[in-house]
Amino acid sequence: MPVARLSPSNRSLPTVSLCLLMGCLLLTGCPWQSYVQKHSGLPPVAFQGKPSLEELMSAVNTTQMVKQLQSQGAKISVAGAPTLKAQFIVEQPKKFRLTAGLFDFTATEVDFGSNEQLAWLWVKQQADPAVIFVRHDQLATTAARHYFPIDLNWITEAMGLVYLDPAGFHEGPFEHQNGSYEVRTRLQTPSGEVTRRMIIDNRFGWVLEQHLTQANGQILASVKASEHSFYPRYGVSLPHRVQIQLFPGSEYQMAFQIDVPRYQINNNVGDANQIWTMPKYDGYPQIDLSKMNPPQATQYAPPTIQQRIPASIPGANQSRIASPRYSSDLLIR
Repeated sequence: MPVARLSPSNRSLPTVSLCLLMGCLLLTGCPWQSYVQKHSGLPPVAFQGKPSLEELMSAVNTTQMVKQLQSQGAKISVAGAPTLKAQFIVEQPKKFRLTAGLFDFTATEVDFGSNEQLAWLWVKQQADPAVIFVRHDQLATTAARHYFPIDLNWITEAMGLVYLDPAGFHEGPFEHQNGSYEVRTRLQTPSGEVTRRMIIDNRFGWVLEQHLTQANGQILASVKASEHSFYPRYGVSLPHRVQIQLFPGSEYQMAFQIDVPRYQINNNVGDANQIWTMPKYDGYPQIDLSKMNPPQATQYAPPTIQQRIPASIPGANQSRIASPRYSSDLLIR
């Protein structure tokens, strides 16, 4: 499916496709603080020799122990744009909420969230700002799929809460470079069937990369995760650095580097009714994305090899895999 362009009749949403995906990734990023923390050893080794598909799935799916995840002190770095400070809350399977601004003392600039019924996005600095929303059950069957071609669950998986459905169609594991393993999975998304290539660490079972590719070869998104830390209470490792590239090879391609200094697991705070309710902002209309006209298509150019891997944000620390460590449930870097 080619990346879409909004028609003149949709001028109130000049960059919906990009903003929806950018909003879901406004989680973190910035230079790291001192990488010194207390630890008591290594996480358990997941594999002794090449694992079977079942063993590999079991290691990856330890993330299901995380029912709630909250980032604190989160930021996102985008080349050519100011760093945003953000807070991100996840409650499996479909609830998430992001609010972000330039500084702690400034008003909210971005509000992106999802509850069991619908998802919404509000970006204050858009030319014609509005609260854009779509119901989950209308995403795949309306024009909304052109603006948001990736399933909403991908948002939490990109941040490390990956799940390999035992009932899904998987191939592998295949031996990958540097001794890692690759698993290929067919997934149904709002834009149709895609293939997810997942690269997994051969010792600890960490998910290091994810690539979503359509049948025509178009890459919808690529993710690289690193700086993992192990949380012994939950038996799970989570990445604290994520590099993401959206729509490589298209005019909308963008790269983000995401850093999360601190996580809080299964202990979210706040008013649930307020967190999981679509907000109302005075002076900003609510627009149902499912009622929009299909956008005009744009030309798609297959990405080069260099475009397939997300690049580091200029000025940010180079990505590296952290030595696995035990840490408290609230990790401070």
